[in-house]
Amino acid sequence: MNLKTLIAVVLFTQGCATLHNGRHQSVSVTSDPAGATVDVHCGKAQPPALTPATLRLPRKVEECSIVLSKPGFQSETVVFDTSVSRWFWANFAGPIIGGASGATRHSDLAFIDFLAGAFVGGVGFAVDAITGAMWELEPARVERKLVPK
Repeated sequence: MNLKTLIAVVLFTQGCATLHNGRHQSVSVTSDPAGATVDVHCGKAQPPALTPATLRLPRKVEECSIVLSKPGFQSETVVFDTSVSRWFWANFAGPIIGGASGATRHSDLAFIDFLAGAFVGGVGFAVDAITGAMWELEPARVERKLVPK
């Protein structure tokens, strides 16, 4: 693998989701009427917020929910689901670039190029899993009309 290709692989595949997503996700929360209290139940305790608000939620949590409440209205709980971020799959670029680089050389070193790419991609998968950046919280935006009691 030539040096330029190796540098490109390292820069573009080292924890792609970590680079693009980060460890936390911003989730906007609005309510009708505005001014509802938002209690966050995601990992570490957070102070309550008032709608409209943008919450900074950790991506790496087993359970995550928020409760919207306002005097005179029924409380509403929103439970977040997690799915794998599309950026996580970009870590496959390492072996693909390594294989393509090796294929253009037409030599016995082609397999070495592929293995180097696979190693770099594997490190990216590990980084994303450890940081939790591989996860995407859903819904990404919460909009609720509160029901009077």
